[in-house]
Amino acid sequence: MSVTPEIAKPSIARFVIRTIKLGISILYFIWNRFCRMLFGNSVGTCVVLYYHSIPIQYRTRFEEQMRLIAAQKTAIDITRVGDLPSNTHSVVITFDDALQSFAENAVPVLVRLKIPATVFAVTDALGSKPGWGEGYYSPNERVMSPEQLSNLPDSIKVGSHTLNHPNLTALSQESAGEEINLSREKLEALLHRPVNLFSFPHGAFNDFTVQQCKKAGYELVFTTEPVLVSAGKNGFVVGRVPADPWDWRTEFYLKVSGAYCWQPFAQVVMRKVRALFITK
Repeated sequence: MSVTPEIAKPSIARFVIRTIKLGISILYFIWNRFCRMLFGNSVGTCVVLYYHSIPIQYRTRFEEQMRLIAAQKTAIDITRVGDLPSNTHSVVITFDDALQSFAENAVPVLVRLKIPATVFAVTDALGSKPGWGEGYYSPNERVMSPEQLSNLPDSIKVGSHTLNHPNLTALSQESAGEEINLSREKLEALLHRPVNLFSFPHGAFNDFTVQQCKKAGYELVFTTEPVLVSAGKNGFVVGRVPADPWDWRTEFYLKVSGAYCWQPFAQVVMRKVRALFITK
């Protein structure tokens, strides 16, 4: 998750890293456009964005972002990521943690612009402070109450984000299984409807947690790996691109365009380079 600007002290290192990523993404965007012009590309694609906190002071910025998507992109329901039309680029909006700032500042904008979205709730934290967000969220941030979650409009789907927001890969298999299974059961009892979507806290997952989600009955699970979803290539595990209402305008446009999806490729290259030095 990205720290709320008012909470963190200014950091030259963070600014430099952010600027470098922006520069690489601009080059990646230009290269992709050139390739499509040269070779053509009829495959449908999609970027799944994930937000966290939407503080009141950034509500206007968030609305500008959603208006850009409504005007220039196609916002689709999360369940359509497996059936993307050819020659289209779509955007899916998701929110982790089910924070009150989402309910108060994001939901009215989404409803007004008719943009569907999905929120992933931490079941046993409803109505309390998000203990995992200390140092990232404003001190007055809270998780939505059970009533707020139950009263969300139909255009907002609800998925599970575990019981307590742990790093599932650091737990025993029994504990991880409980976080995955019981969170779904409790949400379904609260909402009186099926809960078929799940996102991994901290983006942490492994083969066991993925298989456990399948056994629990989830239809799709979501990570924090910034990948471009392509028609015919989407599976059970779907990657997402981080977004914040304080993103620079160019930065946000590149994110929704898929230009930040170079990062997994860079990680593979870095691992191979490190392996060469280790073997020597």
